[in-house]
Amino acid sequence: MRSIGNKNTVLLGLGFQIFQLAWYGFGSQSWMMWAAGAIAAMSSITFPAISALVSRNAEADQQGVVQGIITGVRGLCNGLGPALYGFIFFLFHVELNELLTDNTSEKKTKQNLSDKSAIIPGPPFLVGACIVLLAFLVALFIPENRKASSTKKHSNSNSGSLSNNLDQSNEEDTEPLLQDSSV
Repeated sequence: MRSIGNKNTVLLGLGFQIFQLAWYGFGSQSWMMWAAGAIAAMSSITFPAISALVSRNAEADQQGVVQGIITGVRGLCNGLGPALYGFIFFLFHVELNELLTDNTSEKKTKQNLSDKSAIIPGPPFLVGACIVLLAFLVALFIPENRKASSTKKHSNSNSGSLSNNLDQSNEEDTEPLLQDSSV
């Protein structure tokens, strides 16, 4: 992240993820799955880079909120993603059972290869690659290093009115709990 920047690290991680999901989608051999898994390890830089990018663009008093939102969205994706993948496996009639090595299973394998839905081995992974491609296109428009100015103005106006109220209360020497509760 120090050498190429937060935004470019996010883009790099999303690029690795697109490549990995497409490889899972079109791969048919076991070595391809292991190689795509190595690419998946490279795509794991995306979440820390997004967290760092948001952290740099958020005000100090908003850090917990934005990090909580990011973690919440990630949790939703981790929960809903497998259900979506299972549904897509169901839609494309992808059989997940391992094939046996007897003669009858070889005949079934040949029949499955002639089936139209068996042309692409991993449709859910290709759907995932398309979704990540959309995320990549959105990430292209992320500003590099720009602080949010509206939250800064909003927090300054709140702190200014709060300091005015505190100055007035110090002058009156009243109990803090008996003051006006408009704050």
